[in-house]
Amino acid sequence: MNIFFKKPFDVLTILARKIIFSFRAVVAREPGLWLLFQPYIKWDQFKKKSIGKDETERLVTSDTELVIDGFQGSANSFATSHFKKNQTKSVKVTNHMHSPTQILQAINQKIAVLLIIREPVGAILSLTSRWSYVSVTQALEAYIGFYTKLKPYKDYFIISTFDLTTQHLDKVVEAVNEKFNKNFDLVDVAKANADHANRLRDPQEEARRKAIKQKKRDELSSVKNTKLLAQAETLYKEFEACARKTVKP
Repeated sequence: MNIFFKKPFDVLTILARKIIFSFRAVVAREPGLWLLFQPYIKWDQFKKKSIGKDETERLVTSDTELVIDGFQGSANSFATSHFKKNQTKSVKVTNHMHSPTQILQAINQKIAVLLIIREPVGAILSLTSRWSYVSVTQALEAYIGFYTKLKPYKDYFIISTFDLTTQHLDKVVEAVNEKFNKNFDLVDVAKANADHANRLRDPQEEARRKAIKQKKRDELSSVKNTKLLAQAETLYKEFEACARKTVKP
């Protein structure tokens, strides 16, 4: 996206959004910056409440029974939605925080955590096609920062890749139950995928995102992004190896 061919107001809006994204990525992963992350939490809670949803899902509390989180564009929504739909009793699930700091808080409180990771190209294209103002470089740096922060704690949560999450969520929940001594109901994966495939889609939005994805894919070939992508892929392989050891399809 060439900002120099846009109106001044649009340029300022894009720059502001880019800064906000990168700033959020930093304050969401550094415990020492917890106070600076508060406005983001409050804003997310406000948005949830405004559409009649439970705003407490955006914050780890003593009532939280399970945390489902991961970098944006990694099937967080799929996992959360279908996990909740398949429970026969209410479960307090904190989700979509995209925050290593909150995950670490959950670990300290001995709360069950399901961490989702997607291979970097898929995650970055999903994120930047939805929020086109975010550059591929920004997204890669945020992805690396997110999972690097959590790397020393891999033994304290269940890791699920994108493929495991979307194709074997029943086995993922089974692994969560075993590790954390829980009895969450398993997910009907066939029904979950059928519901996902039949969800309402906006053809214009689908076409728009497809075009943006191609532009963003082209950005991946720059020298800087190639190096960042290599770092991200190394991280992914480490997490994927852990996932394969604990989740048995």
